Amino acid sequence: MQRLLFPAVVGLVLLLAAAGGLWWWLEGRHVRTTDNAYVEADIAVIAPRVPGYIAEVAVTDNQPVRKGDVLVRLEDADWRAAVARAEAEVARMERLTGAARASASAVRSRIGEAEAELRAAEAEVVRARADMARAEELLKRGFATRAQVDARRAELGAAEARVAERRAALAAARASRTAATGTAGGEAAGLAAAVAALEAARVDLANTVLRAPRDGVVGNLSARVGAYARTGQQLLVLVPVEEAYLVANFKETQVAGMVPGQPVEVRLDAWPGVPLEGRILSFAPAAGSRFSIIPPENATGNFTRVVQRVPVKIAIARPLPEGVRLIPGLSARVRVDMRRAARRP
Repeated sequence: MQRLLFPAVVGLVLLLAAAGGLWWWLEGRHVRTTDNAYVEADIAVIAPRVPGYIAEVAVTDNQPVRKGDVLVRLEDADWRAAVARAEAEVARMERLTGAARASASAVRSRIGEAEAELRAAEAEVVRARADMARAEELLKRGFATRAQVDARRAELGAAEARVAERRAALAAARASRTAATGTAGGEAAGLAAAVAALEAARVDLANTVLRAPRDGVVGNLSARVGAYARTGQQLLVLVPVEEAYLVANFKETQVAGMVPGQPVEVRLDAWPGVPLEGRILSFAPAAGSRFSIIPPENATGNFTRVVQRVPVKIAIARPLPEGVRLIPGLSARVRVDMRRAARRP
């Protein structure tokens, strides 16, 4: 009997080995599995853009919210006053800008008048020169007296003096136009700055109301009425549980042949008996170790070869089975059958 026991054990071992080899050949070599997988979500940290005391907390922990819902309100009296000051400054600059533009317009009108007066004076000089020439000609012929010629010469001198006066007035008007234009430009720039300050004040006032940037569930709520909130201080987080996904860390020796769109089977540790369907979305651009705070440096004397893990992002098919919830942080097991072809998104 003992002589038959050893051959029986050897035969059983060989049979199991053959069965295992057959299974690996038919099934195992086509399957990639990992239990290094976790549910993730693009969690949004809600923090104020302006400081202030908290006037209202409109949500509670674990409360579902929709995009645009009010989460927290800060006291806004100071910011309303800032808006009022900015509006008053805009009104003042508008009046100054209007006055500067009116002054520039008046200067342009004076320039037009000065140019017209100069042309009239120049025409008067032309006439006076012609009169004096005629008077000198008549004097030569004896039909005019020296007094008449002197009178015409005096009229010409007066006309030329008026031309010089008009030219000086025109130059002064043009200089005034340059100054008025510069003043108007400066006031316009001041008005633009005041309008920008008003817009910034209105943005700050709007930022006293914190709203949900997307659908999700409130978590880690630390905001309390009456507490002072600093700019950038975390008051709560918003978890988009309906858009949760899975990140599976496969060994570098397993990712060959995997492609985006390939179907996968997921089993959450919380619901191990409920298989979930999913598909590969994308692959990380580097192994997980490269994203650590201190990446490993293998170019050293103490080199140890370690199998690297490649994060693979996986989308879970909706709707989920009844009772199953994708909670970020949950562990999962992922199975990829390499014989299944990739599907288009």
